Order: sequence, then C-alpha cells, then structure tokens
Amino acid sequence: MLLKKIKKYWISFWQSKKRKYILFILILIMAVAGYIGLVSEKEEKSKNNKSAQQELQGELIKIMEGAEEIYENFGKGDSYEFQKKLVEYLGRKGYAAVDSDSQMDMVHEEQVEKYCENAGKNKKDQVIIFRVLKDGGIVGYELHTDGKEMDAVVSTLRWTDHKFRMTYCHKFNVHSWKYTEKGYFFIEEYRPPGFDGQPGVTGFRVKPLNQKCRELNRKYVLPVGYKLNNMLIANWNEKDYSKLDFYDLYELQYPNVYGKEIPYAMEEGAEYHIPGQEFEQVLQTLFFIKSEQIQKNAAYDPDTQKYRYRPRGSYEYQFPYEPYSEVVSYEKLNDGKLKLVIEAVWEIEMMDQAIKSELVVEPLEEGKFRYVSNTVLRPEEDKPEWYVPRLKDGQWTGLYGSREKPEEIYKEALINKA
Repeated sequence: MLLKKIKKYWISFWQSKKRKYILFILILIMAVAGYIGLVSEKEEKSKNNKSAQQELQGELIKIMEGAEEIYENFGKGDSYEFQKKLVEYLGRKGYAAVDSDSQMDMVHEEQVEKYCENAGKNKKDQVIIFRVLKDGGIVGYELHTDGKEMDAVVSTLRWTDHKFRMTYCHKFNVHSWKYTEKGYFFIEEYRPPGFDGQPGVTGFRVKPLNQKCRELNRKYVLPVGYKLNNMLIANWNEKDYSKLDFYDLYELQYPNVYGKEIPYAMEEGAEYHIPGQEFEQVLQTLFFIKSEQIQKNAAYDPDTQKYRYRPRGSYEYQFPYEPYSEVVSYEKLNDGKLKLVIEAVWEIEMMDQAIKSELVVEPLEEGKFRYVSNTVLRPEEDKPEWYVPRLKDGQWTGLYGSREKPEEIYKEALINKA
C-alpha cells in the first residue's frame, strides 16, 4: 500500500509544472557550483604560477647578485666586452652561458652536450642555459626532459634602477629540438599556421669556435652579412660583378662613407638620379672597381652622368630573421690576401649551414680592406629563400609607372625569383 502511494506521488510530481522549476533550480545550482569550482581551480593555479615565478625570480637574482659592479660600469665599455664579462661571471657561477649573437664561446658547454646526449637516449636530465643580451638583459632557459618529452621555462632578468627585476617568464613544451654535428642546439616552441609573431626557434652554439675565425668574421663579414644584399650568396669576382646588386650595397655602405643616412626618402615607387661620383665612391670603398664596371652593372645615364636609384618598395621587402655569418676556417694566401670559408646559420630553420661560400679579402694599411671575390660552395639549387631581389625594370614600371594590376606583376616577380 505504501509503495503504491510513493509511486503515485512521484508520477504526479513528474507530471506537474513544479518539477520544471525544481529541475531548473537544481541545474542552476550545479552550474554555479561547477563555475565556482572552476574559478577556484584557476585562482589556485594562478596563485601557484605566481609563487613559482617569485621563487624563480629569487633564484635568478641570487645568481646575479655578484654582478652589480659589471652593470654599474656598463657605460664605460662596448657591448661586446660587457657581454663577455657577464658570460664569464655566469661561468664562474657554474652555469652554461653564451652571448645572444653567438660571437663568443659558450662557457660550461659540457653541461649542454651531456643534456643533449641524454635527451637523445631518452634519459631524464635538466640544464640551465643563460643567454646575455647586448643591453645586459639575462635570458635563462631552464630545460627538463623526462626521457620522452622536453619542456622549457624561459625567463628574462633586467638591471633597472640599480636592481634586478624579472620582466618575463614563460613555460612551454618543446615541440622539436636538434643538436647538430657542428655543435648547434636548437629548440622550438610550437607556432600555429598563420602565426605572425616572432619565430619559436632558439639556437645556441655549444661547441667552441676558433677565436681567430671569430675576429675575422667580426671585421670582414658581419658588417655585410645577409640582410638586404646578395654579396655572400652570389658568385662574383673582379672581372665579373654582374650578379651583385650594387644598389643594395650602396644603401648598406653609404652611412659608413658619408657619416649620415641616405638623403633620399625611402618612399614607395620613388625614383632618384644620383651624381655618378657619389654612387661610385661608395662602391669603391668595398671593391677595387673601375667606374666603367659600375656603369655597366647599374642604370647609368652618360649624358647626365647620373645613376638612376629606386629604393626598395613593399614588393621587395626581405623576409625577416635572416641568417648570420660564421667564419669556420681561413687561409692566408701567398699574395697577402685572406680566403675565408663562411657558413650561414639560419636559426629559424634550425640550419647551421644554410649556405656556404668562400670570400677573398685583401687587407690594406690602416685597417682598411677590399673584397676581391665570392664563390658559393654549396650547390646552386640551395637558393637562399630569405633574399628578395629588386624588381626588374618591366616589373617596376608595371607597379609604379602604370599602376595597373600590381598583384599580377608581383606574382611574376616571384616566379622569376624561383
């Protein structure tokens, strides 16, 4: 009898309107409770992350607390010497460290080599690598591997108002990594397709490099480099300069010759006519080259004795994050010239030899020199994808002269480049 009454009650309840309101209230209570739990979980996670960052900041400051004198004297020396002192300091503290431009040997490189070896064998390990920036910032890379996956904590410490402050902290799972035979260690943070921020790849030169090679690189190669010019990626010599872009080199060298920036506005579609002597004088500080050779390989008007000059426009901008150069060997020739073997380290592509060339330089008195020739040693099919050549006359006229269908002209330029 009781069972029948209970059954009858529940049947009537589920058929009544009240149950809709009660169910709604129950669902609302559960949703609110779930939301509160989620918020609490996020707050707890945020609290833990903040606590971990504070702990990390304390550890980094403790490591750097003996370097105050170096920072106080920063203005008294050049950036290279400043970075060198900080790298040496971190080495004395027992940590692996290197400068941001890989222009000096890493200290305690054996720690990184051991870590890469263990990671390659699926063994657990951890290492901290410090990178010293030109402005004195210290970037710490704390790497961990459990034998299967690798994660990284990247943090930046800066000297501000006579004290150290942590200005950045980021943790991520290492998407891929590589340790090359040449001695480069690359790590990559995943970037989704279409991501328009900074690349996720960071590279470190772990193995040491001959110091004389480094000096030669700083003096002869880095001033030219791979940015917006093709001097190190084209074959040329004193008899044939046809593959060089003189306009790129004019823009690069003008400030060094005249002590000021180029006076011609870098406007889209602009065209100027430069006095012959001004244009030639710039290039003759780079090469032993006659005026006739320059006139042959540039747009020269013999009637006005001027060169036509068109600054690069938006269709000729180079892809950012180009490689940097390394002199890996050198030879002093019998005639006093130097033969430098150069390799391009392209960090964002995890390549320690994107292109290889042989540059001949002739040293002169008072520290001056001239470039004699360049020979690409890697096969021709390995075209440098970072360099964008200037538009040809027809392409430029189509874009800026008639102003008709610039997209089609641009596509044609890309096809010709390929």
